[in-house]
Amino acid sequence: MRRITALFFATLLTAAAENPFGLFDFNLRGKTPAEQIHSLDGIGYEGITLPLKTPKHLQTLEAYQAAKPDLKVFAALVGIDYSKPGDFDREHMKKVVKTLATYHAKLWLILGGPKGNNEKVAALVREVADIAAAEKVGVSLYPHDENAVESAEEALVILKLADRPNLTISVHQCHELRAGNIDRLDAVMDAVAPYMDLVSICGSDRKMNDKVKGNWDDAIKPLGEGDYDPKEFLRALKRHHFTGPIILHTFGLMKKPDSHYKTSYDLYRKMKAEVTAEPN
Repeated sequence: MRRITALFFATLLTAAAENPFGLFDFNLRGKTPAEQIHSLDGIGYEGITLPLKTPKHLQTLEAYQAAKPDLKVFAALVGIDYSKPGDFDREHMKKVVKTLATYHAKLWLILGGPKGNNEKVAALVREVADIAAAEKVGVSLYPHDENAVESAEEALVILKLADRPNLTISVHQCHELRAGNIDRLDAVMDAVAPYMDLVSICGSDRKMNDKVKGNWDDAIKPLGEGDYDPKEFLRALKRHHFTGPIILHTFGLMKKPDSHYKTSYDLYRKMKAEVTAEPN
């Protein structure tokens, strides 16, 4: 009986760990990149994501890697406003994708600018995808509130227009809630499932506040805060057989105690195991 019980829990833990679990490097504590990346030691995160919009961001990644040679990077975030030609630094983008190729990481692309010009957005995506393809790097479209592409379903429209084989789509709990999709997660994932490759999770409120630029305290909290149950998001991922990386969103949490990295990790593992154990 004990052997059966032990086997059951071993199977449960293996299933619960099916998705690699990482986090954004926003607000890591420490005076230097080395201190910041080592602040996560011993918690259990399997990798990070980070912005690579500027040369300074590339230097930060170099410092992370020097301090932690086995560092795993899932994706790097670059935002480009399609309506501002000078916002797209092609030479920098070439350096970014060359770097990401060494990590076998994705380029995460936020598409800034006003809504309503999908052809121009798709043309930008096409060019970025071609630059990335030269280094065999995938490009995951990152829907972001108050940008040209705000939801996963809007990203799907752009992906089809751009028509490049290295394009995929990310689904973010916080941005789907901001887009009004709190009760439509299955429909969203039904639509984008063939292209879904990276997702992010966090604590959130069910009711979004009036939007204040830069204020995300309604949609991005440590796990365990807010009245939205992230297990709803995890259940939708399970129903769609998602096995890719799940990333803890941490934007704007500098005022939270740094212990939230550990408490969010522990709660995620608990929720993931519970959802895995639920009958299909």
